[in-house]
Formats: sequence, C-alpha cells, structure tokens
Amino acid sequence: MKIAPDQLLTSSEVGVLLQVNPSSVKKWVDDGLIQAFRTPGGHRRIRPSDLVEFLHKHRMPIPRDLQDAARRRLLIVDDDVTQLKALGRALSRHSDRIEVVTTANGIDALVLVGSFQPNLVILDVFMPGIDGLEVCRRLKANPETRGIHVIIVSGHVTAPLKKKALEAGAVSCLNKPVDVQELLSILEETSPVEAGAL
Repeated sequence: MKIAPDQLLTSSEVGVLLQVNPSSVKKWVDDGLIQAFRTPGGHRRIRPSDLVEFLHKHRMPIPRDLQDAARRRLLIVDDDVTQLKALGRALSRHSDRIEVVTTANGIDALVLVGSFQPNLVILDVFMPGIDGLEVCRRLKANPETRGIHVIIVSGHVTAPLKKKALEAGAVSCLNKPVDVQELLSILEETSPVEAGAL
C-alpha cells in the first residue's frame, strides 16, 4: 500500500507497514514515542511524517511504501541556468530523501507551488518579472502556502538584503553558490507533509 504524505494511518496500518503487532504501535503512541492524535471515537491516527520521525529516531528502516511520503520536496527558482543545474546536480545525490523541481522565473514558481507542494523553496532574489522577494511575500500572504519554508539566495548578500528577506518571510538569506549541507540541514527541519495541506 503506497502512502500519500497527507494520509492518516491507523495503528493497524502502521503495524502492517512495520511488521509489528498493532498493540505495539498503540503502546508506542500511548507512551509518547510516536506523535499521534485521537478521533472523537478514540481511534489513534498517525501522520506519515510523525511515523518517519519515529523511525529515524529509533534507527529503524523506512518501509518502501512510506518512502515517497518521507521525501522532502524542494523547488529551486533561479534565472541563472548554470546555478540551477549545479545545485540540482549536487542535490541529485540525495534523491532518496529529496525530490527537486526547478524553474527559471517567479511566475512559474507560483504555479508550481500549487501542483508540486514543496516543503522548501529556494528563490534567487534578482529575476526578471517577479523577483524572489515578491514571490516570497505572495507565498507568505496566502494561508495555504504560508507554511512553506523559503530561502532567498543572492550572489552578494548584504545586511539590508537579509533584512528585506526576513521581513518578506524567508527563513534565511544565503550567498550563492548555496552550501548543500546547510541546505540539507534546513530541509530536514521541514516536515515531509507541511506543504501537503495545500
């Protein structure tokens, strides 16, 4: 059974996925080891992202059916095709954890956010048409997209630019070329299903 990022799992479904007794899953939930909530009828429901977090924490393998739900989605927006390709290549080594989509302009980025539902958007500050700061403002003004993490990037980050980026709602403002390890750290802080609520 393939698991969607926004799907809610029962204790029995988690038991089947992990090949454990559902009573073990219920105990883990009741002991606070797996984040979950209860329906008005008292039934436990577990988000895929919370299950993945539990599996990582306890060094347990992620079942194949859960892997797509566990992958983070990253949208990179930069009109510099060289930068776009370089970052895409660097991140392709992490394709088991990250799904990457790229585009070269802000208007396409706003459209892609609706269909791709990224956890994180990397925006070049200077682009033709709509610049990165304006794309960030629009994402943060929309209740359906305001939970998406945004990073503004520039070839020359200054204190005023950093201030504008944070005021627009970005979580960070980084110099190009982007440090892949720093990017992975920020991406790990996002939930695999945060943007799935779109």
